[in-house]
Amino acid sequence: MLEINTVVRLAERYNIPLEDVLFIALNINGVNFECDYNRMRMALHLADSNLFNYAKQREELDYYFALPINQESPFTVVDNNILLLQNTVIGQAIGPTEDICDSHYPRRKGTSLNINPNSRTSCHGCKFCYAAYQVPYDRKKLITDFDLREFFEGWMSKYGLTDLSHLVQISIVTGCYENSEDLCRFLRTLKKVSMEYKFVGKIFYLGSQIISKDWLRSIAEIQPFGICFSLETFERRGLLRKEKRAVSLRDACESMDFARGLGYEVNFAYIVGTEPLDVMEYHFGCFKDHINKFPTINTLQMHKYHEATLKDPEANRLEYYLEARQILEQLFVGTSMRPLVWEDYRSLWFLTFGEEPLRGIRTP
Repeated sequence: MLEINTVVRLAERYNIPLEDVLFIALNINGVNFECDYNRMRMALHLADSNLFNYAKQREELDYYFALPINQESPFTVVDNNILLLQNTVIGQAIGPTEDICDSHYPRRKGTSLNINPNSRTSCHGCKFCYAAYQVPYDRKKLITDFDLREFFEGWMSKYGLTDLSHLVQISIVTGCYENSEDLCRFLRTLKKVSMEYKFVGKIFYLGSQIISKDWLRSIAEIQPFGICFSLETFERRGLLRKEKRAVSLRDACESMDFARGLGYEVNFAYIVGTEPLDVMEYHFGCFKDHINKFPTINTLQMHKYHEATLKDPEANRLEYYLEARQILEQLFVGTSMRPLVWEDYRSLWFLTFGEEPLRGIRTP
């Protein structure tokens, strides 16, 4: 079972900060936490330990995680507020609680707002997804101008805000809509209503339902706009719900090129852990020329209801993920694209990308 000496050794072998190796291991192993639910979330303040000298020197000790509950994990939360790796104190677990499926949640210290307007927990079919098993706090759908005004008024009142001018991004991360027309109509409505509250930031959509040139063109009035194509896997398309697997990789590339031509920020989402590394490397090598933003790369998190076959056999090794990190760094080092630490809590990157430090707000 994983212990701190192994983490130290791997950090030295791969020339990666110990903190990054540790956080990758935490995400893929989950946490042993006494509770009656499947998934938890918590803030983490690293311990005042020489183990974490790099993070201490940078004064970056605060992080956030959403993790599967795994009774076999070497990571444990004890006394409801201490995270251990075996007997080594990692830090203070702040507010550990169930990871419910919220209708909305902040990132980047409240300067980015994620909205789930279409009940993500009602969407089923992708075999790696855990949202359908979460407690649904997302049942109220946001559809009309009135719905959005009511939502924004309530949210601003709760936090003592008078407008949305402080937001840099509103992200739409949700389950599949009934059709693309409903989705694009909502995005246009969101743009109109948010502007009433002085929002001038980016609207960002992650999903797989705006593929055709017509639908991409229909939202051209939304600027600045970012779109993340939900690919998730390259060759194991059978893991996806049928509507998503119907989108071929060629179709996705053509849509990305067209979206970039419209001035959109464009990337795609991928889950590391489902496929062999040579498959990942080949397709990332092809796709990187079709995007202008670093991909959203998540490590695979296994929950108790997931089939073991979901994971590539090599992904049982922590080294698999460290090798994936190195492969992707080599592919992107010559570009201007880099991970954004505030957008992804289960990334392969936390403090560094290759030899470069990564900066940013890491807590909601």
